[in-house]
Amino acid sequence: MKILLVVKSKILETLGPMYLSAIAKQAGHECMIVDIKEAFNAATMCKPDIIGYSVHTGDHKRFMKLNSDLKQMIPFTSIMGAYHATFFPSDFENDPNINMVIKGEAENVWAELLQSPAKYPDLDAIPHPDRTDFPDRPIRDFICSRGCPGACRYCYNPTFTKMYPELARIRMRSPEDVVREVESVAPKFAYFQDSTFGVSMRWLRKFSRLYREKQLAPFHVHLRPNQATEERVNLLADAGCVSMKMALETASDRLRKLINRGNTDTDDVYEAARLLKKRGIAFILQNIVGLPTASIEEDLQTLEVNVRCRPAYAWVSIFQPYPATGLAEICEREGYYTGDYSEIGDNFFDKSVLNFTDEHKEQIEVLQRIFAFCVEMQVMPTVEDLSWKRLPKFIHTTMRKVGDKRMFPGIM
Repeated sequence: MKILLVVKSKILETLGPMYLSAIAKQAGHECMIVDIKEAFNAATMCKPDIIGYSVHTGDHKRFMKLNSDLKQMIPFTSIMGAYHATFFPSDFENDPNINMVIKGEAENVWAELLQSPAKYPDLDAIPHPDRTDFPDRPIRDFICSRGCPGACRYCYNPTFTKMYPELARIRMRSPEDVVREVESVAPKFAYFQDSTFGVSMRWLRKFSRLYREKQLAPFHVHLRPNQATEERVNLLADAGCVSMKMALETASDRLRKLINRGNTDTDDVYEAARLLKKRGIAFILQNIVGLPTASIEEDLQTLEVNVRCRPAYAWVSIFQPYPATGLAEICEREGYYTGDYSEIGDNFFDKSVLNFTDEHKEQIEVLQRIFAFCVEMQVMPTVEDLSWKRLPKFIHTTMRKVGDKRMFPGIM
């Protein structure tokens, strides 16, 4: 059979469809991965038997329209998968152009659909991702585990855990299998997409030794601040880790409890920053502004911690109440959101959709735009600075002060 898998973008490798492509080819089928812009022409030219769509919330109507348009042109079996199909399959039920929805992890269902005898009882049994349609990439993506030890209320992970209680919260590939894959791909740089890398210290110790012995590519991981212990940081640095994303989210203890991240505190962040800098690991701090019940002063508190930590980059998102998450339920119950999720876009940088005042929404948006600038320049805005009208003056004044410090070091 001919199979076409459609993703939103191919700027980055998309591991889910790449695993499915590997399974399809292992079963003797042809398979190609294209982005949504290429999909119409690719489908009408190759006339696939199956078209599978990797759909995330915010993009589903776009994928549904593409599928409908293609159904008018050629016959094929259409399959919706990935996050939106898992959590909101009912959105596809009444569309006569959609033949099948695959929820959750797809590998075994996919193999059965393709009449393959293969079974995948654990993560090591799954063939390594097919990278054919992502050629010449200096940075390659890998994943060592599935699941997450956290239960953050802004995330789908707690919902997924309830839907699939038979799956362990964290499932790991063996260190040997991960190292074999990285060695075979031979990237210039390896990006590990695990929600939290190396949760098991026993696993991490073995991975660090094997990876170091093979002298493989420098790599990037995700870690929580309270997990950046001295031993874990040393093991990562010794293996070749050179950069990391670390989620602070908020510096407010009250908001940490709201989002269910009360097991970490600001001191953890400062200590993690110290240890990472000591071993030369660059880090991005990830933050969220505009959480429900949050004041602008609490969001400025988060900025202040970033200014003190001085990460390589301060990443900041504007909270979006994604449906079926714990925080979305709180937003609806307490009147912060109407529940009309159609207005949530496909990114979390543009605006807040919560029922804040116009002034508060403007403050959130301005803070999001200048957050990294403030960290880089080591300045703190006032609440009054957080308006589009005052923004040019704030930037001008900040740069004047920076210039003075550079011209008159130790004096200004």
